[in-house]
Amino acid sequence: MKLKKKATNNTEEFLEHKRKKTWVDKKTSCKCFMIYPRSLYITWGSLEYWTWNYFKDTSDENVEVAKLSHVCWLDVRGKFKVSDLSPGAVYEIVYVVKLTKEASGWELPIHLKLSLPDGTVKQRQISLFEKPRGEWMELNLGKFLTENGEQNEVCFDLFEHGGHWKTGLVIKGAILRPKT
Repeated sequence: MKLKKKATNNTEEFLEHKRKKTWVDKKTSCKCFMIYPRSLYITWGSLEYWTWNYFKDTSDENVEVAKLSHVCWLDVRGKFKVSDLSPGAVYEIVYVVKLTKEASGWELPIHLKLSLPDGTVKQRQISLFEKPRGEWMELNLGKFLTENGEQNEVCFDLFEHGGHWKTGLVIKGAILRPKT
């Protein structure tokens, strides 16, 4: 079921009960998607380890975000059908996150992994330890070219399995958009 929202640019559309949002990039005319946390696989995503709150999105719609209470095994995964994207375009995937002012346990770097339909895997590490608190930031996983007729999925992961307790990460979602 699709929930439609008329925004000021009349191009945003919420999907799957506000678990995803789509729009068309004005510069490239390519489809873009925001995948909110309820459409991501979050290990230990229960209320004991994460809190789920509503946040007013840029379109003035309330969307659900996930806030980390405490885990030692951070694992957030997403996947998306490449056939839903515009063919022949270079896309990038970013996680949109922020650290609360009380966030702790981010001394070890987190891992970002992008798995492409052709079997290519791109990985990198990033430290959140000295990132500003209370501000949304984008964690870029990488880019890829969409092929016409591609039927497989692109997978994207954010994780840290060091056994180190962490708190205060807020996940707004993952964005798939053309790389301009």
